[in-house]
Amino acid sequence: MYSRNVFGLCGIAAAAVIALTTSVASQAQQKSAKELIAGSWTLMIADNVSREGNNMPGFGPLPTGTAKSGTDGRYSFEIVPGMGKQSAVTASGTYTLDEAGKALTFKVEESPVPNWKGTTQTGAVKSVSGDHLGFTTSAPLGASSDFSGTELIWARAK
Repeated sequence: MYSRNVFGLCGIAAAAVIALTTSVASQAQQKSAKELIAGSWTLMIADNVSREGNNMPGFGPLPTGTAKSGTDGRYSFEIVPGMGKQSAVTASGTYTLDEAGKALTFKVEESPVPNWKGTTQTGAVKSVSGDHLGFTTSAPLGASSDFSGTELIWARAK
């Protein structure tokens, strides 16, 4: 009798764990794209995209960077070149993400880049998940007419 009760309790506990896991996974799948991009990010890739569609390192071989975005629509980011004489690129302001999660628009309120302050920068979202965010800007982050944009891939900061 005792062993039957123990097995019964183990079965109930296992069912509860499965139900809880399924519930948590379901909630994660129901997050909007804006909720998924909210948080802190660490730069993985910052490649300039040529007009022909080829990628080239835009900030040297090993750039670093951080980005933060909130569900309130505010953002900030910094990209530091891995080497060379190029300056860090920083910006902050507000952002919007379209309902389909395909277009990201940044309104630049503060930036040391002279021609950015007060502008609107757009990007095409390539991927968004709980752990990674990737988008390509419609203009290169560095001043160059050789490129059509910059591909940025971020990992969620741990």
